[in-house]
Amino acid sequence: MSKILVDGRFIGVGDSIGRYTFGILEHLLDIDSENHYSLLIRPAGIKQVKEHGFWDSDRVKVEVQDIAHYSMAEQTKLLVWLNKKPYDLVYFTQFNHPIYYRKPYIITIHDMTTFGYFGYQNPLRVIPFKMAMKSAVRDSKKIISVSKKTGDELVDYYKVDKRKIEVIYCGIDQNYVRISKMDQADRVKLGNKFKKHYELESEYLLYTGMWKKHKNLMRLLQAFKKVRSDVGSIQLVLAGKVDKDEPEIVTEIENINGHEIDKTMSSDPVFVAGFVPEELLSAAYAGAIAYTQSSLNEGFGLPPLEAMACGAPVVASNISATPEVLGDAASYFDPENVDDMMMKIEEVVMNQRLRLDLRKRGLERVKLYSWNENAKKTLKIIEEVLKSN
Repeated sequence: MSKILVDGRFIGVGDSIGRYTFGILEHLLDIDSENHYSLLIRPAGIKQVKEHGFWDSDRVKVEVQDIAHYSMAEQTKLLVWLNKKPYDLVYFTQFNHPIYYRKPYIITIHDMTTFGYFGYQNPLRVIPFKMAMKSAVRDSKKIISVSKKTGDELVDYYKVDKRKIEVIYCGIDQNYVRISKMDQADRVKLGNKFKKHYELESEYLLYTGMWKKHKNLMRLLQAFKKVRSDVGSIQLVLAGKVDKDEPEIVTEIENINGHEIDKTMSSDPVFVAGFVPEELLSAAYAGAIAYTQSSLNEGFGLPPLEAMACGAPVVASNISATPEVLGDAASYFDPENVDDMMMKIEEVVMNQRLRLDLRKRGLERVKLYSWNENAKKTLKIIEEVLKSN
């Protein structure tokens, strides 16, 4: 029996990769009875680990170390800690790792987004970022890429052997699988829960996630203003952490709403919901007249698939990995063209037949993404690496 450590330090501090970690680990434990798994988390992840039933589980040993990503402690304290442990393999679910760690490990690389936006980053952070990524690509035994697009970018940027990269798509959480199988009437009832909770009275477009540059929120806001001037009382709901480190976004929202962002009201044209708890997030998707994905770069992108599973039509960028993942189940726009963005969003809002068609296509599309299939392919990689060392 081999001992495998899964690096879950993003749990509790990084929503998307934390969810990725839970998705893959839960299903690895279901199908692998030959190996013993440990999960490394930070103190911030304890609550979620308990909620997922791992804390006192005999299937996985939970290790807690307060070692942040992109930190000096990651390169020193984590290195010392790992070298003292008898792990046969470490699975880093993001490229972050101690660059001098020499025992076998595999990594997942979710995207190459930051490489196009280093101009917005603190130079003191850029250097260790590049060092960690280069080391991960060079020294890992195997690289899991969440899309063909990201895999191709790795080959182009690092000249890595294609045979080292395995494309394994993310899966859809069971809660969303369950919702995708509901009658539409039940999904409507689910969506009404979100509207009632936040006292929303208008139809709304939905965006969930970060406000970083590559998410292209400024153009989405500009397009929304044009849609609203044509359509009327429709709202744009932003679900996710309010990021005041993006002052241009904050200012634009305040200009549209006519007041400071801290004074958000349910009647605002742009309703800033802030963090939406998981039990209401699916309701937010289900209640939306459409989900909008305006990103300039995505390595995969789970939220549009989650929206599809909840019956929401999706309007998305036509670049990066988004078309690869969403296929013919979304309506696409040029994310650098505000007018095109406005027209495609407005078309979905105004055309009920198109919304019904996109909903039907979306509910079929999500069937392609399974954590169980992801785990099977990941386990195959784990077994290959263990046998070769």
